[in-house]
Amino acid sequence: MTYLIRLLSITALVVLFTHHASAEDPLSSVQSVASEDLLAVAYLDVGSVDLSACLDWATKQEIVDPESAEEMKTMTGMGQEFLRQATKAGTDHVVALIHQEDLSFQGPPLLLFTVAKGKDPNKTFKALRRILGLIAIPDFKLEVWNDSILGGSPEQIARVKSGSSVERPNLDSAWQKFGGYDAGVMIFGSKDTRRVVKEMLPKLDSPFEEITGTMVAEKLTSGGIAIKLPADLDAKIMVQTTDSSAAETLKNAAAEIKKQLLAKESSFSEMVPEMAVSAMAHVDPEVQGNDVVIDLKPLLTDKVKLTDLLEPVVYRSRQTQQMNNLRQVMLAMLNYESAYKGFPTYANFDADGKPLLSWRVHILPFIEQNDLYQQFKLDEPWDSPHNIKLIEKMPPSYGDPSRKMKKLNAAGKTRFVLPLAEGTAFFGNEPLTFRDITDGSSNTIAVVCVPPENAVPWTQPVDWNVDMTDPKKGLFSDSNPTPIVVYCDGSVHILEENMLVQKLKALLTKAGGEIP
Repeated sequence: MTYLIRLLSITALVVLFTHHASAEDPLSSVQSVASEDLLAVAYLDVGSVDLSACLDWATKQEIVDPESAEEMKTMTGMGQEFLRQATKAGTDHVVALIHQEDLSFQGPPLLLFTVAKGKDPNKTFKALRRILGLIAIPDFKLEVWNDSILGGSPEQIARVKSGSSVERPNLDSAWQKFGGYDAGVMIFGSKDTRRVVKEMLPKLDSPFEEITGTMVAEKLTSGGIAIKLPADLDAKIMVQTTDSSAAETLKNAAAEIKKQLLAKESSFSEMVPEMAVSAMAHVDPEVQGNDVVIDLKPLLTDKVKLTDLLEPVVYRSRQTQQMNNLRQVMLAMLNYESAYKGFPTYANFDADGKPLLSWRVHILPFIEQNDLYQQFKLDEPWDSPHNIKLIEKMPPSYGDPSRKMKKLNAAGKTRFVLPLAEGTAFFGNEPLTFRDITDGSSNTIAVVCVPPENAVPWTQPVDWNVDMTDPKKGLFSDSNPTPIVVYCDGSVHILEENMLVQKLKALLTKAGGEIP
């Protein structure tokens, strides 16, 4: 599994960060395996790939923040070495072949490695076998076939070899449109799939009544997306039709779909990814001859538009990372409870009852930070001359993954705090036990992620003092509309903005007897 993940990671990097190359057209190799049931192909030009340049571009566009870019350099280097070895072996393109039988197959598609002009396919085969052998993908083999190299399961390869290639004019015309790009996907279907569409596509309501099964099966020849990436960034979505009338019909339908999605009037709005809807606001379909084309270059080369487009995806990614951090923190608290038969109190105290260091310090050994824990003087307050120097060493688990929070992280401030008020789980100076949580650990909030403006120094024994008359105050804000919390059982949840105050109160108390 680890090796498969590595291969998928390398492939993802290649698809995302391919630099344009003028390698030999691999269409003839694809045609040699173009059986009747070949539905689609995805291709990648590996003749000249500069992952470092693409990572630099993504950093300049602020798609990737500098810290993440630094972390990605190792993976980028691995991907570049993989590509260098593949190119040295004589490979210039990798093509994924999607056959009808593959739709029910659980593994990866059949791969076709095209061999550069002047290279010996047998030598390329031996080199590729050595390179891919390091990954050790289960049930995957390579075999020379028609001066190219097939890669896949024995059953997939046998199926292609036992079949016969046929003329696929839709494949040929699609390649003429898509093949000059660095990477792409083209779908052209088969006689069987077109027959199914023709017979099974239901009649659509106005204004889509002209999009019939017959029209799709007989007038649409291919469709897909083609990409060029840095330095000559470009991308197009293209649908080829048999005549300009069909293209115009399709364009009008696409324009109407865009209108309905942006107005949130369509019944299928929830089925379309948010990023796709955002992209639609910046692009328009055009008819070019018999083709419907959506040019994505104006969107991709506009830093402001691109940032806005990616923001929902970036936000969800960072939110997921924040949830994982919070889950790790709660797991440390549970391990602490297991070791000491009680959860940590919100602080440790001196002889006079004065709080010294936060609970976040005392769970350090349980988040693999024992060396840092040993540096603290536990009998001194958080801001003593010695302990205050350790604030700058805040563990990543307490930090915020958003690049907008760099200053917050640099200042050693965390958004992870305990809710403290009469009745909450960690209120008071006595260790909490599971026996105390009579409402149930799955119904009691342990730690919350407060708005950035309420972040605190991670070593300071301060948390969120809850106003039980208005428990949303201090937790919900414009900068934190859907707070992340973790319950005492370790489960992480996102609170909705319209959450009822009474329900939040019930979740904040450990023994209130309420039903959240």
